[in-house]
Amino acid sequence: MRALLARLALAASASLAMLPANAASEPSAQGYILYDVHYGSSGFKVGEARHDWRLAEGRYALSLALQAKGLAGLFGLEYEQRSTGTVDAKGMRPALFEVDQRGRKPERAEFDWATGKVSIRRSGEERRSGEIRAGDQDLLSLWHQARKVAESGKPARFAVVTNKSIKQAVVEPRGEERLELAGEQLDTVRLHAFAEKDELDIDIWLSRRHSLLPVRIRITDDKGGVLDQRAARIEAGAAAATAARNPN
Repeated sequence: MRALLARLALAASASLAMLPANAASEPSAQGYILYDVHYGSSGFKVGEARHDWRLAEGRYALSLALQAKGLAGLFGLEYEQRSTGTVDAKGMRPALFEVDQRGRKPERAEFDWATGKVSIRRSGEERRSGEIRAGDQDLLSLWHQARKVAESGKPARFAVVTNKSIKQAVVEPRGEERLELAGEQLDTVRLHAFAEKDELDIDIWLSRRHSLLPVRIRITDDKGGVLDQRAARIEAGAAAATAARNPN
């Protein structure tokens, strides 16, 4: 806990230098991002992923479908995540987080904000439960809630609920970076989400040109394995709707 608080204090002292230069516009109500998925220290491409989002009438729906190639699929690197809930000026408020992973039973986290509880289930059977507070996120809604942290330029602390556990995490700005993604040079804001004992270690890059949408996500597991998702195509708004009607 001391180490976690120390890192939070250090991030707070440096946050003024990390404030975004311009306020970002609101994200499009719908769209998708296609990612190239790389794994391991060498960054070998193992598959592709598609992230869809839809915002309408105060509600949101997010999904991530990762399709692996070859042996990567056999070792569990093929899954779909879904997050649904409400959204307002403060950001995402998850109601349900679901994970369907190849070769495993379906898992889900059910958020009950009235009682302040979350129930993590596998095939309908509760495996774990815990308390939640305003601002807590699931593993997928975190990608979009990170926008609020980038806008503030200050670290934030909240729980991140996965399909297996509830992790108390800190999300902190790490400054500006220019990346070559989706065939263009993108100015991004980088954020880092972490928890004690390396139980959560995620870097998120948000594109200024695309209303702080997540264009790169790098996840490091507790064994040092790295899953790096890099945007190859970004479609938002009317362009996304047109592409959906004409996929070819």
